[in-house]
Amino acid sequence: MKQIVMATTNDNKVKRIKALLKDLEYNIVSLKEINENDIEEPKETANTPVDIAIEKALHYANYLPNNKIILTQDDTIIFDGIHEEDNPGVHIKEPVIKKYGKFTDELAAQYYKELADKYGGTIPMKFRYGHAVAIKENNGRIVKKVSGAESFLEVRLVNKIYKLEKVPGYFLAALMEANIDGKWIPYNDLNDETLVKLDKDLYYSITTLLDNIE
Repeated sequence: MKQIVMATTNDNKVKRIKALLKDLEYNIVSLKEINENDIEEPKETANTPVDIAIEKALHYANYLPNNKIILTQDDTIIFDGIHEEDNPGVHIKEPVIKKYGKFTDELAAQYYKELADKYGGTIPMKFRYGHAVAIKENNGRIVKKVSGAESFLEVRLVNKIYKLEKVPGYFLAALMEANIDGKWIPYNDLNDETLVKLDKDLYYSITTLLDNIE
């Protein structure tokens, strides 16, 4: 079974991808699981989720062992029907830090709850995900292949913080609802099977990259 290193220390992100790819013949591990959680985080200078994901993949390829498949992810939030200055884009944390001087799940949840309040209680939103995979060829830090793709998830932001403690590191889960068969359901109440169905676009994006990298 081939190993994929998901270049993150966020346990919830890794859990999500593991559930998504559970039927494939890959062993998915995080940086923590291979004792590489002290690698310096890459600088994110690109302007799109795909390009940022590629930046990350190239960065982590410098530190991980040869022939490891490296998977990275970045995302942008797109809010519909709000002023441009209120759209965080690729910089989800920045408006929180600007307002409060630091970032925590609790402060971020409060910031985005107030944003939903500002626009009547709900805001249609879309996640634009960027993914990249890379393989390092040798100790000369040469990347054999790198490729990127994007996918989308459509939900809505609401002005109620719900079960914030359920998903540490993913505060937006406490503020999102998904339309399931015509009914809006809190994201944190969705079961694993439903979450995998919602993430079908992510699945095709990532599996396409894996097919192309080998």
